[in-house]
Amino acid sequence: MCGSSTSRTVYIICPVPQGSVLGQCLFILYAADLVDIVTKHVNFHAFADDTQLYVHCRRDQMTSAARRLEHCITDVGSWMSASRLKLNTDKRELLWAWSRFSHAPLGNLGSSLQLGIDTVTASDHVRVLGVTFSCDL
Repeated sequence: MCGSSTSRTVYIICPVPQGSVLGQCLFILYAADLVDIVTKHVNFHAFADDTQLYVHCRRDQMTSAARRLEHCITDVGSWMSASRLKLNTDKRELLWAWSRFSHAPLGNLGSSLQLGIDTVTASDHVRVLGVTFSCDL
């Protein structure tokens, strides 16, 4: 739609080639609703089709932060199913991070997330776009 003019609907019956300029534009349009869903729950960073969700909280807020993440991922999964996309559960990672100057290690506190029937266990490090982050930053 441009101003008051609307173009005709065209149904795409074949996939868009990976790496094409049109593919990137279509992906952004297709995934635009994801921003609204995620920002109701948590903060996020996205790079192409790679998304990191994060919550900043104090130690006494970890249970509610974990619940917010669980609700967010559930809502994202529902949106993806409705949009005929698949959430890659093999790539989910969880990192509880703290400053080594202000907190002692968390131990088992907040060690996992329950996502439906799946449990995501916290790791002591994760890789984000080739950079490794440790739990003590």
